[in-house]
Amino acid sequence: MNIPTNVLALVFVLSFLIVFHEGGHFAVAKFFKFPVEVFSLGFGKRLFGWKRKETDYRVSLIPLGGYVKVVGLGPDESDIVAGEHAAPAQPGTRLQRLLILFAGPGVNLVLAFLLTALAFLVGVEVAAYKSEAPVVKVVDHGSPAEKAGIKEGDRIETISGKTVKTWEEVEIETGLAPREKLAVGIVRDGALLTLDLTPEPRTKYDIGYTGLNPAILAVVARVVPNYPGAKAGLRVGDRIVSVNGKPVVLYFEVVRFIREAASGFDKDGAKPIEMVVTRGSETITLNVVPVKEGENWRIGFAPKEETIVRRLGLGAAFAASWRENVRQVQVTGQVVGRLFRGTGSMRQLSGPIDIAKFSGEAARSGVAPLVMLMGVLSLQLGLLNLLPIPLLDGGQIFVTLLEAAARRDFSIKVKERLLQAGFAFLVLIMVTVLYFDVIKNVTF
Repeated sequence: MNIPTNVLALVFVLSFLIVFHEGGHFAVAKFFKFPVEVFSLGFGKRLFGWKRKETDYRVSLIPLGGYVKVVGLGPDESDIVAGEHAAPAQPGTRLQRLLILFAGPGVNLVLAFLLTALAFLVGVEVAAYKSEAPVVKVVDHGSPAEKAGIKEGDRIETISGKTVKTWEEVEIETGLAPREKLAVGIVRDGALLTLDLTPEPRTKYDIGYTGLNPAILAVVARVVPNYPGAKAGLRVGDRIVSVNGKPVVLYFEVVRFIREAASGFDKDGAKPIEMVVTRGSETITLNVVPVKEGENWRIGFAPKEETIVRRLGLGAAFAASWRENVRQVQVTGQVVGRLFRGTGSMRQLSGPIDIAKFSGEAARSGVAPLVMLMGVLSLQLGLLNLLPIPLLDGGQIFVTLLEAAARRDFSIKVKERLLQAGFAFLVLIMVTVLYFDVIKNVTF
């Protein structure tokens, strides 16, 4: 049962990131001698803490968040959550307020860079094929790639005008664009061709499926308990050599032949599929009856992917961290842009259940995966808080810039109305994300 460890990992990760975020606001506010009434880890009822000078350092009931209450910064999220009426704003220059507001997201962005660099210093394990050139080894029958005219041996050069050099880049560009027509540039026999490819939404996250596959050997790395493969005797380490008499070398060839064998199962019912495997010096024939999940028939095993450990020196780790964070910013921009254009999917956003699951998996996998995930989440937290939405730091920054343009401070009543509107908008977004979070992860 992974739920307890997932929850503990979630609380640890969010608490760590929020302490640094709020600590950024706190440190700059103290530097400019703004009084800080509250530094809270969590929202809601105060559980325990201590008071030093004018600041109440507390741990509150709801651990998924936190705040600092800075006198002179105007109404903020703490007023909404605590149900308090904001006091009139105290003196303080707009530049000082802006620096205090920028400090929280800024610390998260710096922390993302440092955590990612630390992960590379420790050593990040990644699938070897992800860094390989995107030469197509297997095209799924009936897949979007086959319909587009892509063939085995084609090398993918560009997607929507953007050059791609690795399988990882191909997976990102196609995975984020379900239902979207993409112009894919390929090299075939020395000639450059452009084909239209429209990925189909697959999995509970609406990840774009193309049917384009790299070279992954048909060696079993994991067998799902109580699934057909396990019941038929499939074991970790088995090398699959044929499916229904058709020789295979690569994992995606196995997937293709299973899909072809199961094409008539909806009409005639599931039938055994003959799989021949080698196990040491033995050759074993297994008869496997797939089970249907959603639109697909499953055997219940995962392939053994060759992995490499990227362990870098200090300078190289900083350079790799910079490139990775820039890439993450670009990916985030793509996701948000597609949502605004109506071509994206809310299923691609992660709520607390997803984040808890990812945090638990990372924590169980080791230090480097957990640190890398914390870097990603710190970056997302920093970017989120820079959005010009009232209640977020970015919203307060936007209002302060408007005040600077108008050369006057807005009334507390106007700021409170903006804050309440922002709170309502964020609640709507959070409810929507949580709804899809539940749909993706909870079986009714």
